[in-house]
Amino acid sequence: FSLLRVILGFAISLFLGFCLGVLSYPLSPVRALVSPMMAIVRATPVASFILVVLFWMKTQWVPAFTSFLMVLPIVWQNVLLGLEQRDAQILEMARAFSLSPWTRFWKIELPHVLSYVASAGKTGLGLAWKAGVAAEVLALSQKSIGYMIYNAKMYLEEADLYAWTVAIILISVILEKIFSLLFFGRRRKDA
Repeated sequence: FSLLRVILGFAISLFLGFCLGVLSYPLSPVRALVSPMMAIVRATPVASFILVVLFWMKTQWVPAFTSFLMVLPIVWQNVLLGLEQRDAQILEMARAFSLSPWTRFWKIELPHVLSYVASAGKTGLGLAWKAGVAAEVLALSQKSIGYMIYNAKMYLEEADLYAWTVAIILISVILEKIFSLLFFGRRRKDA
C-alpha cells in the first residue's frame, strides 16, 4: 500500500505540475497565482503539511497527498525552466522550414521540456518516497511501511526499524532506476 500511495501522489504531481507549468509560461496571471503557492509549499516543513492534512482527509490518503505536494513545485519549476530555455535558433529554423505548430510541438518543444520533467521526476521520486513514508508514520496509515516503522519505535524493535529502513532505501533505488529507464532509456550508463 505504501508503494501505491507514493506512486499515486507522484504521478498526479507529474501531470498537474506539467499542466500548471505549461499554463504558467504564456499566461502571466496563472504564473502570478501559482508562483506564491509553490513558494509556500517549498518553504513549509513536511511534518507541518502532514499534520495539517490530517485534519482534512482520511489517514490513508495523507501519504499520497503529501507526496504530491512535495513533488509538485519541483515539476512546475522545471517545466517553466524548460520552456524558458528553449533554443531560439532551433525554433527559428522550424519556422524557416514552415513546420506546422503541431509538428514543432511534437518534434521539438515537447522532447525538450520532457527532459526537464524527467530530471524533476528523478529528483522528486526520492523526495515523494521519503515524504510519503513520513506521512504514514505520523498518520498511522494501516498496512504501510510507515506504520511498521512506528510499531518498531513503540516496541523498541531496533532490528525491525533497520530492516524497514533498508527496505525503503531499496524500493527508492529500484523506483529511481525504473523511472530512469523509462525516461532516459539506455542512453545513460549512470542512470
